[in-house]
Amino acid sequence: MGEEPKIFIWRGERKGGVAKTTLALAEGFQKYHGLSPTLGVFEKEEMGFDQIKVRRILPEKLSGYNAVWATFYLNKKGVLQEFDITYSQGGFFLKTKRNFYVCYEIGDLYRQLVAMPFFSSLAAFPVVKVHIYMMKRADLVVGISKECDAFFRKCGIRNYEICPTSFVDTSRFKPKRDSGPSEKFRVLFVGRVSDPRKNFLSLAGVCSKLKDKVDLYAVGPTEGKLGKFENLHLLGEITEEDLVRWYNACDLFVLPSFWEGPLPLVILEALACKKPVLASLGAIGEELKPFVVTFDPFSSRDLESKILWVMENYKEVKRLAERGYRFVRRNYEKEVVMKKMTDLILRGYEEWKG
Repeated sequence: MGEEPKIFIWRGERKGGVAKTTLALAEGFQKYHGLSPTLGVFEKEEMGFDQIKVRRILPEKLSGYNAVWATFYLNKKGVLQEFDITYSQGGFFLKTKRNFYVCYEIGDLYRQLVAMPFFSSLAAFPVVKVHIYMMKRADLVVGISKECDAFFRKCGIRNYEICPTSFVDTSRFKPKRDSGPSEKFRVLFVGRVSDPRKNFLSLAGVCSKLKDKVDLYAVGPTEGKLGKFENLHLLGEITEEDLVRWYNACDLFVLPSFWEGPLPLVILEALACKKPVLASLGAIGEELKPFVVTFDPFSSRDLESKILWVMENYKEVKRLAERGYRFVRRNYEKEVVMKKMTDLILRGYEEWKG
């Protein structure tokens, strides 16, 4: 391949799906190609890679706006000129005259805006416009699934490939026990509970109505006041080891988001632990629908009825989870996914370089 390329990956936040997949991508370059990327971050931490830190200018919850600012700043300061390949999840200001810019997108951004509550959609609109603008300037756009095809064509994007980066480390996320439901049904949520896009308050409200039958456990950062829910247990930010324990301890994993990409990491993790999944129609793509129960994220009544249905039909839902477990292990194991993705990027770079 000639001289080894220097790679920059925009990671941004320390937590969340983007942080997990970008770090795994860096590890993939290192493991399979002997390359050690530099990561762009808001806070440095021990990861085994060089890092360039950029200060946030807005509250942490405005992660998209902070990433727009940070990548624009790095570009204007000339920091990116030393890198041959730049990469981000979502289109940001990482393209320069001399580098090969790879942008990864998880779904139809216009569909995301429609699926979100009005004020959340209004706040996200400028960032979505930046994503699309920078995708058009990217040398390679990578989509998570074939569901991205129509969106890319609508945006006039032709130089794209389909290659999922959603993955699960099956050596860590695996079933620990196999039993029937607990005496009091344990529902698990994993994500940023204060993010309105996650629709957590709807889940908390429904579980509160079912407090004699259900306990709700929430893993993830909490900001601001949530209200009082007797059967809500906030676990905060926990280690990955503890997260695996909670997947295994729950009876049902619920993802109530108004919108996610078609392959949310948390659903892959839950299925890898052989746990039944209840997901909103906006939070899951066609590939995973055969293995989960779905509901309308705008209907609390539908969410409540589906939780009760799962409780009454637990054996049937467990069979769905068993099939999902086999599907995830076969198709989304971390090492397989990251090898494909790093190969794709380096092949594209060599073709671009000529």
